[in-house]
Amino acid sequence: MIGMVLTLWLWIGFVFGRLSFADAEETSTTIAPELFAKAVQHAKSLAVTTDPQYKQHQKEHRKLLDELENGSVEALFTVAQSLNKRNKGEDRITSVQLWHELADGADHVPSAVALGFSYSEVDKELALKYFVQASNSDQGPHQASLYNAGRLFLELNEAASSLAYIRSCANVAKEYPAYASPELTKTCKEAYELLSKQIMTKTTPGIEDAAELFLYSSIDDFPQPNSREFTKYAKAMEFLEMYASLVREEDATGDDVRKAKAFLTYLRSAEEELLSLKKGSSKKLSELQNFLLDIILGRIQVLVTSTETTGRGDEL
Repeated sequence: MIGMVLTLWLWIGFVFGRLSFADAEETSTTIAPELFAKAVQHAKSLAVTTDPQYKQHQKEHRKLLDELENGSVEALFTVAQSLNKRNKGEDRITSVQLWHELADGADHVPSAVALGFSYSEVDKELALKYFVQASNSDQGPHQASLYNAGRLFLELNEAASSLAYIRSCANVAKEYPAYASPELTKTCKEAYELLSKQIMTKTTPGIEDAAELFLYSSIDDFPQPNSREFTKYAKAMEFLEMYASLVREEDATGDDVRKAKAFLTYLRSAEEELLSLKKGSSKKLSELQNFLLDIILGRIQVLVTSTETTGRGDEL
């Protein structure tokens, strides 16, 4: 994969977002008895004044205890947050255990987000798992988690996935406006633009990198699936895969002339589809997509010349 420059993440770190959904239904769950006992014990220990002036506070505390006894997911999350804020070793461990129960067992988005942040510096792959889970919830997209997943994908050297998630973050406002914030949308658009420029100026993608990046390299999501342009690109990739498959064949004792013709057929067919795409969609393609197409077409031409000279195929 690309040796990606990470100045983007020096520019901005992880971002926070709304941790709950206004239209989410109240749900309950069952967790390990020992862990549940710790949660109840902590909830009961929360300071509650007996001053008559603070009856509302007392009612809220009683409500928390009642909801906790009924296995309320939100009540358990509230307790986990309180434990985590105490910043004591055992309490923090208990809070993470509670988040795991809620995220893994109840698909609770705020708990998945909390786990993403908890693991972000110590286990990036695990943090990524929970940010991805939060971003793809059935309750709707969690915009900040889309960005944070994109950030971690890049740190893990998966630039195509990084572009895909940051683009999704930037486009939440278009598809799910109720789940988007103007500030975070702006941040994601700026991050996507900066990452696109870094790919063009700070890296040297090979043909496979370029092919993987292409479909995520337009913030307008061009070309759309099932469109004519998408079909052209997909056909080109199929021809390149057939070429690569033939190169990988272990039996090199076959008809070299036949293979050379097949190599050239696959390469020129891919080239034809990509040139047609580039010519017919030049104004719709992003600057990054044009850059990537030039890399792919350039490598195809090198392979064509090599095959014409040697009669043999070479790795992409």
